[in-house]
Amino acid sequence: MLRAFTAAIILYFFCPTLNAKTINWLMHDFAPYYILNGENKHQGRDESIIDLLEQQLPHITFERTIIPSGKVLQELANSSKNSCALSLYKNEFRKERIYFTEESSTTGLSPSIAMHTSLSDSLQLPEAQPVSLLKLLADDKLTLGISMSRSYGREIDTLINTTPDIALIIRPTRDSLATLTYMLNLQRIDILLGYPSEHYYLAKTMHFTESLTQRPLTEAPALSYGYIGCTKNKQGAEDIALLNQQLKKIKQTQAYHSILMRWLPEPLKASLQARMQAIKNAT
Repeated sequence: MLRAFTAAIILYFFCPTLNAKTINWLMHDFAPYYILNGENKHQGRDESIIDLLEQQLPHITFERTIIPSGKVLQELANSSKNSCALSLYKNEFRKERIYFTEESSTTGLSPSIAMHTSLSDSLQLPEAQPVSLLKLLADDKLTLGISMSRSYGREIDTLINTTPDIALIIRPTRDSLATLTYMLNLQRIDILLGYPSEHYYLAKTMHFTESLTQRPLTEAPALSYGYIGCTKNKQGAEDIALLNQQLKKIKQTQAYHSILMRWLPEPLKASLQARMQAIKNAT
């Protein structure tokens, strides 16, 4: 009896999967990653990956908290609380404040620009060919719309923050991309920075698919990776270790790969699959 009790105590303190009873996920109203309303409710990419992780960890309670997207990093950096979030851009500044998984939680096509089809025609931009964001801003003097407090990768962030005399329209993060997409369709801005699945989903749901198009950027890498981030404290370290192991498992499943492709049109699905396969073959 004493041995059984001692073994139970040891397991409780040293096995994270038994000790970490609750993981609180920070979610926000940002389609197509989290879809909180409408006919596609709960079919968002990131929330669906959280569901896969939950299926892998039936002994852990997954709680979900909806907060404004602009407050996710602030909430994660609060070491007096315990939270995690999916698909975060990882850089040195953020790593000082948040624990990140080594395994990526999402893989997608890198940032692209959306624009009105009439503008792409007038600039004679080849279909699906990468364009230079710097040239569009500095030479063509186009007005760029971006969401406040979003990161698009080191090179693009640096370009936006250091290039002088460029025209920027910045919107707060709540519904910012939908607002900017509406402005783009009305040609109140020239180009909109985001990710391909975002441009496609919003153009489709707002019925702008015929008038808007998108182009990849020469300043962006072939793929963009997101990571799970958790609060930088003892519980966060345990959560990260546990979730990192589970990511390795679910990334081998067809369900996971189907979720990554869910909100891409067929041509972009093929592009993502080809780029992921090329990276895999190179490693």
